[in-house]
Amino acid sequence: MSNRLKIPNKVRSAWQLPLTEKIWILILYPYSGFIRAALLILPFNQLSPYLGQHYLNHQLSPLVSKSQRLLAWRVGRITELTARYTPWESKCLVQAIMTKTLLKFYHIPYILHLGTKMTNDTKEPIQAHAWIKVGAWVITGRKGHSAFAIVSSFVSPYILN
Repeated sequence: MSNRLKIPNKVRSAWQLPLTEKIWILILYPYSGFIRAALLILPFNQLSPYLGQHYLNHQLSPLVSKSQRLLAWRVGRITELTARYTPWESKCLVQAIMTKTLLKFYHIPYILHLGTKMTNDTKEPIQAHAWIKVGAWVITGRKGHSAFAIVSSFVSPYILN
């Protein structure tokens, strides 16, 4: 299939999304660029308070209702979809921050985990990954998250209160 046919199909698919998800895409697309720029410019200790309340390196799972879990799943899918089409790099941490922002807006409890793993690659001996959990479900960053050791967890502000 040529690219001429793909673009109209993608536009048609996007047009068929529910209105809420179209709005999410319109918000998340430029927001992902802002997040990417902030990650490149600002030191992590200035960004970390925005991620949530720091809670050591524990594996946590907040309690959520079925409706919260389903909404969180939709947010995660739209975040991943949006990240695929940005001209800048929108990898796991950018996606996690975008997702966390929408989850916070909808008052859905989340845990943002940051993890690392050692590799045999001399150019990149340590790899990092970020993922978001809502309940027992990984909403973003699912791919390979279990291979990473949790080094830090950030909890939505309304879980610990």
